[in-house]
Amino acid sequence: MRTLIKNACLILTDRLIRSGWLVIENSLIDDFGDGTCPDGHFDEVLDAQGKYVSPGFVDTHVHGAVGQDFTESDTDGILEAMRHHFLHGTTTMLPTLTSVKHEQYVKSLENFRSLLPVFAERNDIPEFGGIHMEGPYCSGAALGAQNTSTYRDPDYREIELYLEMAPYIKKWTAAPERNGGMDFGRFLEKKGIVASIGHSNATYEQVLHAYECGYHHITHLYSACSFYHREGAYRKAGIVEAAWMLDNMDVEMITDGIHLPKEFLQLIYKIKGADHISMITDAIRYCGVDVPDGSFVPYTDGDSRRGVIIEGGVAMVPERTCFAGSIATADRLLKTAVNVAGIGIVDAVKMLSATPARINGLTDIGQITRGKKANLLILDSDLNICTIILRGKKAR
Repeated sequence: MRTLIKNACLILTDRLIRSGWLVIENSLIDDFGDGTCPDGHFDEVLDAQGKYVSPGFVDTHVHGAVGQDFTESDTDGILEAMRHHFLHGTTTMLPTLTSVKHEQYVKSLENFRSLLPVFAERNDIPEFGGIHMEGPYCSGAALGAQNTSTYRDPDYREIELYLEMAPYIKKWTAAPERNGGMDFGRFLEKKGIVASIGHSNATYEQVLHAYECGYHHITHLYSACSFYHREGAYRKAGIVEAAWMLDNMDVEMITDGIHLPKEFLQLIYKIKGADHISMITDAIRYCGVDVPDGSFVPYTDGDSRRGVIIEGGVAMVPERTCFAGSIATADRLLKTAVNVAGIGIVDAVKMLSATPARINGLTDIGQITRGKKANLLILDSDLNICTIILRGKKAR
């Protein structure tokens, strides 16, 4: 199967090619360029009509959608949630498991293991890039909406079982200040798993130590992270300030425009740059659920948390004292970065594709480069998704 996309504005990692063309050979990007299209036989020709052609979005922190949760739902529910994000431009995903009891992790990982053959066949859901474990080795000292009663110190009997069941765990969020937390970072680094600091109250000094112990990533910067505060008369720094000081520390940014307002998005981008930022949805099960603004929606009976309020384009805990995860999709992140924060489209797309792919070791996707997988989007001038191409085939 040989496909030509013509009249395209190609979004590369460093520039736009405004009069571009791109050739797909089976599932891979075979060639691309500027100006006159190449000769030869093509099984399909897509006229982009001057629209953008972008790498597919890579969401490495996402919990669910349309009422389904990756930690709690059955296999049908997992696929339903993945389908929703796919329709909004996510072509590769790291489903994220929140902090739960051991038995629930086992059940969740069994569901994903049973779905592996399905992931390989389906062309209407994102590619499965692996699992992100957001817990349970976190700290209740930092604000956040997780079920903190499930937090615990690293337990290698659990950890070895999880890795046996899911050798495709790609990223693990933990609090390095917990007992055994620094050793856990070393363990993850040896396993080739991204060790990420999150839901943590680590001090500035502890983060510097954690970086030496393998923690080279921070989960949703500012959210559930320690930062500037006072202890009596003395000013103290935290995770956020350490992220600024460590040039090679990678960070996540929830770019829904609410978790982080415009000036915070601009600050993170100015200091860290597109090479060290992954834009994430952190979308929970109520992403894509149509409820009246201000509605209270409960969690399942097995969750000790009461539920969340959906209001103003975000989920909040019932007391409205902190956010409880976003209800955004990846296309909303792109629009927020470009239209609200004023970030150029090249860097905005990079933070939704090439950078998260690089951080999480997904070497065959994330950019328009010869030999990369042809997971592509065609976007109009308002950044709406017109066409989705997965593994070289038009999927929508």
